[in-house]
Amino acid sequence: MGKAYILPSSNNGGWSPSNIKPGGWIILLLLVGLLAYWGSKHGRPGNGGAQTAGGSDAQTGAGGASLAGNLDASQVANGDVLVSTTGTKQVWLAGQAAKFNGQNQGHVDMLQAVESRDAMQSILNGKLQPTVWSPSSPVWTERLAQLRPGILDESDPQSYRVVFKSPLVFLTTKAKAQALRPILTGATPWTTLAQGRKYKFGYADPLNASSGMLTMALIINEYTRLHGNRDPVQATSSAGFAGFLGQLNKGLVKTDNEGSSKLEKAYEANPGSRDFITAYENAALTAVSRNPNLTILYPSPTTNADQGAAVLSAKWVTPAQKATAQKFLQFIAGKDAQGDGVQYHFRPAVNGAQTLSSTLSGGARAAFQASYISVELPPYDALNEGAAQYRATLK
Repeated sequence: MGKAYILPSSNNGGWSPSNIKPGGWIILLLLVGLLAYWGSKHGRPGNGGAQTAGGSDAQTGAGGASLAGNLDASQVANGDVLVSTTGTKQVWLAGQAAKFNGQNQGHVDMLQAVESRDAMQSILNGKLQPTVWSPSSPVWTERLAQLRPGILDESDPQSYRVVFKSPLVFLTTKAKAQALRPILTGATPWTTLAQGRKYKFGYADPLNASSGMLTMALIINEYTRLHGNRDPVQATSSAGFAGFLGQLNKGLVKTDNEGSSKLEKAYEANPGSRDFITAYENAALTAVSRNPNLTILYPSPTTNADQGAAVLSAKWVTPAQKATAQKFLQFIAGKDAQGDGVQYHFRPAVNGAQTLSSTLSGGARAAFQASYISVELPPYDALNEGAAQYRATLK
């Protein structure tokens, strides 16, 4: 529980109305008037003023990311919307917002990128108030819908669209790929790594990044399969799983406590820091296209992230904003927007492999795997427990 703070009382030397001198009341009233005037200009929600990203003029939340994105009363009435996503799709979505705004279909403002889990928590506590939310995995939209029934509907194509498919892959160097291939594409990569403790690797913190959560899903699935198909929630809570993960993470380079994008960029800048990392396919293809010494290995099976976007049915979303948001969803699911996504090596949800492969060349084309086998994600409670066990191994 949080600390309780008690204001000092008048009988212990603190504040009391009786302590104010007569002239002080005039000063106090002037200060109150000035504060009221300032508040009306900055439009705090609840006072008929501006709608903001965080429930105030410039809240800070979601892991320290600035959530400032004020909409004044006229913009809210006009149906202007705020869009929140992660670093994975930020650049692409910002480009689509600019094109959408240029066509006079409405107006979209992009918020600063926030990792999926932090964004979900900030939406729940009201610090983040987007009209459209696009996390990096359906894990988060499904969890938000569970915790806040009615806030989104993944069965409604007007309010939820999957725009890209993002399989999880291994990014490594060509020099190391020959030795790693039989391990990482085999049936038990994580068990082999835990037993051998020969390789140094990286995956993002599952509590901070969706690629880390998908990596944890592969680890959990392999562990439960090798232990009599145990219930994943019970398995991840067991001492056996904790020991297994502890052995595995002895090979983890323990600076990987940031989001997906930061890990991918760090590895691309210094491939010698690790033997391999897990990454989204689009990020790995981008890295390979820039560095001919890198290549990709696909787990079999892998996990897949449906990169979707949802229009929220929240108390801060007006009917006019919802209408604009639904138009924007239709826009980003269109052929032109999908084509722009391929420039960032995203695999479109429809005809993705063919569309993406036709744009690749060199090492990226050689490393690309058109088809892959993916497995269902474990229940959220299992993933969450696995992520907690991950943190325990770092202590």
